[in-house]
Amino acid sequence: MVEVKIKIPEDIKDIIDETSETIYVEALKEVARKRISYTQKRLKDLKKKIAIYETRYSKSYEEFSKSVPDTLNGHDDWIEWAYITKVANELSAKIEKLKLLIGK
Repeated sequence: MVEVKIKIPEDIKDIIDETSETIYVEALKEVARKRISYTQKRLKDLKKKIAIYETRYSKSYEEFSKSVPDTLNGHDDWIEWAYITKVANELSAKIEKLKLLIGK
C-alpha cells in the first residue's frame, strides 16, 4: 500500500477536514478516467504506426524480428518497431490498471 500526502493552503484546510474519504476516492477516479482517455489516444496512435510496419513487411513484429532484413532500413525499422511495440504493451497494461481503479 502506498501512502499519499497532499499539501494544501491553510484556508482550505477547514473545508477538507469536513469532507469524508469518499471525496478523495471520487477525485482519484476522475483523474483515472482522464488518464484512461489520454492513454487510449496515445495507444491508438502507436497502433497505427504498428499497422504501417505490419503492412510494409506483411508480418507481425514477432515474425519480423526473427528475420530482420540485413539492411540499414531493416535494422532501423526493427529498432523503432520494437520500441513502439514495447510502449504500446506498457500503455495497454496501464489502461487495465486504471480501469481497475475506477471499477471497470
